Formats: sequence, structure tokens, C-alpha cells
Amino acid sequence: MAAATGGPCVRSSRELWTILLGRSALRELNQIEAELNKYWPRLLEGLSYYKPPSPSSAEKVKANKDVASPLKELGLRISKFLGLDEEQSVQLLQCYLQEDYRGTRDSLKSCKMRGRARP
Repeated sequence: MAAATGGPCVRSSRELWTILLGRSALRELNQIEAELNKYWPRLLEGLSYYKPPSPSSAEKVKANKDVASPLKELGLRISKFLGLDEEQSVQLLQCYLQEDYRGTRDSLKSCKMRGRARP
């Protein structure tokens, strides 16, 4: 998966988990080994990979022109709710929408509208 911000190819945590489970598209043992070796420190870090929120991270999210405004807005809200780094929260949101969200664009928009109606 290429990073949504146009940066170098970075594996999501979900992709790493899929590789560990043997369910990825990678079938050659040398490919699997290379990917796991590349991300070994991150695998060892586990949940400590995720950082706490920071003003600099929030500013980077706000300045990123490659991320749609509604995604930035929701990502920043998720960051506050989960107490996670703003950039990582946006990445988690993008991963969820890409890999796990099973609704339609219209249902996503209606969820967004309902969320704004709340105080």
C-alpha cells in the first residue's frame, strides 16, 4: 500500500498482520521474510508504535493538501477521542475506509451529517 500522502510505500499494521497470518498476496518465502525483516522493529513495538497527540502533528495534518478536508476533520476528532497522534489517526481512518468500511459513499455522508447534528 502506498502511503496516502504520496510518500514511500509503507505497510499498514493491518497489512503486516495479514502477512503474519499467511493471508497476504506474498507467496514466496524470501518475499515474506524480507517484508517481516523490514518491519521487525515496528512489529516488536506493537501498540507502542502509536504516539500521543502533538501540536506539530496536528499542523502537518491541517497543511496536507493530499488529504480531503472532511478526512482531516474526522481524523483530528478521532485523534482527540483515542488520544493518538493526529497523523497516525488519519492513517488509521484511511486504512479503515479502504479495507474495512462496507457501506456506500452515500451512507458515509449520512453518518457524517448525523455526526455534525450532535451538540
